Amino acid sequence: MAPRRAAAGPCCSFRDKCLCSWVRRCSPRIPSVAPGRDYSCVPASGDDPGAWSVLVGFISASEGNAIDFRLHRFHVARSGRVLGRSDDTLEVLRGGYDRAKVGEMEPPQILSAMASPSPDGRSLFLFSRQIEDADGSRSHRLRPLQLHLGLNADDNRKITASPLPAVPLGPIMRTRPIAAASDLWAPCFSDHVGPPLSSTLTMKRLDKDAGRWVEVDAKNKPHVTSPPAGEFVGRVLHGYIVIGHVILLSMQPSHVLFTFDCSTCTWAEVVTIETEKNRYIPIHERGVYVEEDDTIYFLSGVVVYAYKLCQDDQGQYRMAPPTLVDCICPFDDEGYGFLTHLGNRLMCAVWIGVSLRCSCDTRHVLITVFRVTGSMSNQGHFFPKGIKILHSTCRRLDISPSTPITSNGEFCFLQEYEEFNLDASMPLEAMEAATSLNVAEPSVMLGCCREFRNETPLLTAVMLEGSPILARKALYIVCQVASHSTVYKVFIADGRLESHGQILRPRCIMNTFSSGDEYGMMKKPLPWHFVCCSKNIYAYGRSGDELYTCNLHSGALSCIPLKRPVQVSIALVLQVGSRIIAIGDTICDVYCFGSNQEWKHIRTHGTFNLKREVNLSGYAVLSDDIFIVSDADRSCLLLLDLLTREWSYIRIFSEFSRSPHSWVEVVSGWPSESGFLNGRSVFIEGFIYSCADGGIAAYEIIKQGDSYYLGDHVYMKLQWCKFWEAHRMCLDYVGKDTVSGAIVLCVVQ
Repeated sequence: MAPRRAAAGPCCSFRDKCLCSWVRRCSPRIPSVAPGRDYSCVPASGDDPGAWSVLVGFISASEGNAIDFRLHRFHVARSGRVLGRSDDTLEVLRGGYDRAKVGEMEPPQILSAMASPSPDGRSLFLFSRQIEDADGSRSHRLRPLQLHLGLNADDNRKITASPLPAVPLGPIMRTRPIAAASDLWAPCFSDHVGPPLSSTLTMKRLDKDAGRWVEVDAKNKPHVTSPPAGEFVGRVLHGYIVIGHVILLSMQPSHVLFTFDCSTCTWAEVVTIETEKNRYIPIHERGVYVEEDDTIYFLSGVVVYAYKLCQDDQGQYRMAPPTLVDCICPFDDEGYGFLTHLGNRLMCAVWIGVSLRCSCDTRHVLITVFRVTGSMSNQGHFFPKGIKILHSTCRRLDISPSTPITSNGEFCFLQEYEEFNLDASMPLEAMEAATSLNVAEPSVMLGCCREFRNETPLLTAVMLEGSPILARKALYIVCQVASHSTVYKVFIADGRLESHGQILRPRCIMNTFSSGDEYGMMKKPLPWHFVCCSKNIYAYGRSGDELYTCNLHSGALSCIPLKRPVQVSIALVLQVGSRIIAIGDTICDVYCFGSNQEWKHIRTHGTFNLKREVNLSGYAVLSDDIFIVSDADRSCLLLLDLLTREWSYIRIFSEFSRSPHSWVEVVSGWPSESGFLNGRSVFIEGFIYSCADGGIAAYEIIKQGDSYYLGDHVYMKLQWCKFWEAHRMCLDYVGKDTVSGAIVLCVVQ
């Protein structure tokens, strides 16, 4: 029967957890969930009974040093749906790790535990440590156990255990079980010598016939620096991944990784990028390898990362820094999670609020079943770019009744195994998950969420009444993060946002993947460029051969293979009239997107060096044939006439009036931090309007004959309480006040 559902009352503070934390910290792919509110795109009626069981190892410790170690379980169907209802309590598996069953007088006070599944998936190897004295200051290793997972037909949910030989180790040495290549392995360190303190990394294998652990006579045993005195050597080893017959160990520091080939008993150090060693992230506990993607995935806190382990022509393993795939939930400070691979590219992430002090006196668990989305390169390599959630649900962890929620807890491990003889008599309605995409109403939200949604910290702004601005305009907002870009659609009618007070819904999501994180993206040129032309939004990267399109009417996505100009990095893409223009890192690299879906080079000329590199910070289109770009390094404006194909400087009009035959490149005294223009700027009735820190800058453009000159400039500060940053802003022209003639702009941060 279904596990008992805990009583859900109005006193659960986790249920009212900030909506704005999901919006701020997670991508639009990640729906917010809470007790009683799940997200599922899997129909419950299409499920078979559970295909996988997932075990959760958890230790809770009360203030009186009473320690309780339990195994919990939930089921996942082949469709990816977690069986049961939202806010249910996970099953507790009784007695399976009770050491009284294997010769000890009383259950131990387990301090820490690690586990690894057996190669056949029908048992679990458990390594643990026990508190040795009353105050918990000392501990010792317990004899390893093999837990037999014949749980499918056992009504009382008990599991059986049998002892394993103890691993011969030094007094403070630690190890962990790793099942690979049909054997059980235990990496450990030899006694260290020094100074400097150094240890040899060795591997032990369980000899089942002899009933003991034997040290493998391995080749190329690596030497690693031991931790400072007083720290456990086990902290040098963060976690591991099994890739076929190869074990990959994640060490300390995090850019140090070793492989052990179980078939040849050979050690090898993984070559990492020396200049980017601070970008490597340790793999805690156990990472997973998905063969279909040829990719390693792991969870660090609440963020899913991906590694690619490659082997060069000489057989040397190499690994670049990890790629951020997505964030499964916003609660990094309140807890952490682990990741497991169920099969068929299906993964399950489990987060437990180990540091969360909830008013309902329970441990909350977030379970997320998902697949990684991405694209294939021309060489057939998969590049992860995000996740598609199949089911996300909130459950509860039943801890010992004598263990209050104010106690400490440790999420030890997460292990899956495939069910072979699950009793299918459970009625489907008892397993049905509640599906809801509802958003909490502002009246029942926390104050910070209401402020985030309605955003009214204005000093002098007013709501227009009887607005004389009659225009109705659709605006498309593109938000770019490391894994993807999301297009939102908003309407402005008579000077008002029709979506005021509402949460914007994605129009489409483009897989504009880029390496690194959002913070790093802001410190260097953006990896993708966006332009709206006709009925589509186009996305084109600085590198790569893909052009993504999003249809503005239907939201349909498509990807066009596009041959990139040879040895050219695209720095800017813009629409000029009916043309799509791309500019490289030098202004002699100008290309036009042709009807044959190829970039055609435009040969340009000018009176200055066109082959020097420029740092293009923004642009403005003056007509169907003329546009201006801004060089941030030299604080100057450059104009290109597509009819004459000539580049020229925009000269200051006052300087031109005094000396018509000279020109000034740098505009002294003008704001030069962003190179005048920031991103896409708009030209309206003689002025260029561009985003600036805290407001909008307007630059007068004066035309005399066939030439353009720079006139006065005006800085207009936005009257918000919060300071707006130019590199996070964008604007567009909305319309004109029919009474006063005022220009109306829409500014988005």
